[in-house]
Amino acid sequence: MGKRILAWIFLAGFLLLLINLLIFRWQPILSLGIYILIVIPYIFLGTGKKSHKE
Repeated sequence: MGKRILAWIFLAGFLLLLINLLIFRWQPILSLGIYILIVIPYIFLGTGKKSHKE
């Protein structure tokens, strides 16, 4: 249950960060840096489900 709540909090923060980058543009360089720090590990570590092709 705790992991699910934490995941929702991170999702909300990520969406707010995207909204800031696309609409409000408050501190865009800082926001872009945080966005990159969040996205790059997800891409390289592949925390999503992997398909097994045979």
